[in-house]
Amino acid sequence: MKHFVITISREYGSGGRLIGQALAERLGIDFYDKEIINMLMEESGFTRETVEEWQEKKTSSFLYNLYMSTQERPLSDQIYLAKTKIVNELADKGSCVIVGNCGDYILRDRDNVLSFFIYAPMEERLERVRSVYGENEDNNPNFVKKRDKQRSDYYNHFTMNRFGDYHNFDACINTTGGLELTTDILENMIRGIFGGTEDESGTNDAPGK
Repeated sequence: MKHFVITISREYGSGGRLIGQALAERLGIDFYDKEIINMLMEESGFTRETVEEWQEKKTSSFLYNLYMSTQERPLSDQIYLAKTKIVNELADKGSCVIVGNCGDYILRDRDNVLSFFIYAPMEERLERVRSVYGENEDNNPNFVKKRDKQRSDYYNHFTMNRFGDYHNFDACINTTGGLELTTDILENMIRGIFGGTEDESGTNDAPGK
């Protein structure tokens, strides 16, 4: 199989986005994460601020949902539907790595997709967040747990799966051994399953060659 898609779900601070970037570079394929925000803006017509605020939120207020039942579809639903369309289009377009965005669930029925879940111990996640953002009041266990809860609540609300449930992934991996080692393991798995990719000239080569 020459056309494949890798989806990565991850705990906050686990390094999943960095691993996704590294895999895309090694395999010579496209990478999508925050780029999807721009696509959502174009697809939905909403501003960046609206998309960023609602793309990982669910509507949980009973009164809000009751009110919106007589109005148009809630913003979070509109953005999720736009996201579903975009993720499917990206998967159709060519081989790629998609981080977050419920990619594993949206593409669950395709046979050319490998889905990974990345996690790590809390202390390592805090250290990684601090190395990127520096020391500030947000870099504490409660903030990391809050971000995880936001992701899991959103995922659980819009999908039929549970966030982080190993049954829904081809592999779940702890990055405690380091991001490079984790990337090596996943790259070998991808190459072993999908083999080469077809380049523009129509010849088949191993990914990344």
